Amino acid sequence: MTQIAHLIVNEQEYWLSDLPDYQASSIQSMLDSGMDYEAVASAWVNGGVASNTAPFSASLGPRIFFDKFLDQMHDLLCTGLDYQEERAAIAAGFKPKQTGLAASISAVIAPHLGASLVFLAPVVAVTLCAIGKMGLGAWCQIQTERRTSNSDQNHSSPESTDADPT
Repeated sequence: MTQIAHLIVNEQEYWLSDLPDYQASSIQSMLDSGMDYEAVASAWVNGGVASNTAPFSASLGPRIFFDKFLDQMHDLLCTGLDYQEERAAIAAGFKPKQTGLAASISAVIAPHLGASLVFLAPVVAVTLCAIGKMGLGAWCQIQTERRTSNSDQNHSSPESTDADPT
């Protein structure tokens, strides 16, 4: 997998405790209502916390932004695409259960998404909860399948064909 795999622990409460209280309590409320981790992360991005994500540089649209976020997390944690230096620096600079990992991951992917670190940190933390619960290998496989499915759908849509409409 990656040299980061050993840093992702399966104690979900750990990742949330690294967030400011106002963010952690909002996320915990969503979890307590029965939402799973991915639904909570998506809700955070989609405006479940704020009615408009544009001030956080997520102006591409909520679902598109969440998919792009997942793509960046997948690239960082799973694929070896881009991020080689950043992944090595994170792996060398952290130990399991060390605070700041979610913030560091947020800082690495934020420029690729044009998003604020304050906005991304909770989404990263909740995603790390999901990864810790299912295991990095399983999460990477699910994301690989999601990306392949999305790519297949994009290539089969009428808008993506090169056929001449005349």
